[in-house]
Amino acid sequence: MFPFWLLCVFTLFSCEKEIPMDYHQVEPLYVAEATMTQDGTKVQVSTTQNVTDNSRSEHYVDNATVVIRSKKEDYSETLKFIRNGTYTSSWKAQPGYTYDIDISIDGKHFTSSSTMQEAPVMKSFRFVWTKMLSERILFGDLHIADTPDKKSYYFMHIYRNGVGYRWAVMNDDKDPNGDLQQLFQCSTERKMDENDNDALHDGDMIRLEIRSIDKLSYDYLYSMQVMDNAGTNPIPNFTGGCLGYFSAYYVINYQCTFYRDEVEED
Repeated sequence: MFPFWLLCVFTLFSCEKEIPMDYHQVEPLYVAEATMTQDGTKVQVSTTQNVTDNSRSEHYVDNATVVIRSKKEDYSETLKFIRNGTYTSSWKAQPGYTYDIDISIDGKHFTSSSTMQEAPVMKSFRFVWTKMLSERILFGDLHIADTPDKKSYYFMHIYRNGVGYRWAVMNDDKDPNGDLQQLFQCSTERKMDENDNDALHDGDMIRLEIRSIDKLSYDYLYSMQVMDNAGTNPIPNFTGGCLGYFSAYYVINYQCTFYRDEVEED
C-alpha cells in the first residue's frame, strides 16, 4: 500500500540566540508491513530512526524469521528473505481463511492475525465537479456494491502516475447490503488553473486500488486516517510493541487517464 513513518524525537523553538539542544535517544522500534492477497505474500521489516540519525537509507531488518500459519489449511511456511528487509512467498490467501503471522528478531516475537475477505465489487468510478460556496471542487466518486449479509470494511487508494495520491477507509454502517459511496477531494478549479502540483493534470495516469479488509485492518488504518486530528498513535496491530500492520485482503484495480474536459458536472 504505501511506505510507513520513521519515529523521531524533536523540539521546535523560536529564539534570537543559539540554544544547545539535548536530544534524547530513543530505542529503535520494529516496523512491519505484512500483506497476503490472492496473488501472494509479502512482508517488509525495518526499524524506526532517531532524529539525530542523518542517514537517508532505510533501516531494513535482514535477520528476521517470518512464519505464517493457517489452522484451517493446516499449513505453515517460513517466508524467503529477498533483500532490503523484504520476505516473500507465493502462498495465496483464500477468502474466509484466517492467517497468523509470527516475526522473530533476536529473541523477540511479534504476532498478528488477519482474515481474508471476499472480493470487492466496484460499480463505478468517475471524476465530478461539485459547487461548494464559491468554489468548484473536483472529486473522485467511487461506488462499491457492498458484500451482502455480512459486516464489511474497505480500503481505497488512488495512485497518480504511480505515486500514492489519496486514500480512505470505510465500512457499511450506513447502508449494509447497498451501494457504498466514497468521495475523494482532489482539488479546486482554481488550483488546477494555477497548475498547482497537487492538482490533477491532463494525461495523469490514475490507478484505483480497492481492498476488502477485516475489522482489525480497518481499525488500524482508520486510526491512521484520524491520528493527526486525534493527536494519538495508530491502534496497535501487532503484539510485542511492533509498529505497522498485517492484513490478508482481496484487492482489485481500476485504471484510467485523467482529462479535464471529461469531468462530469454534479
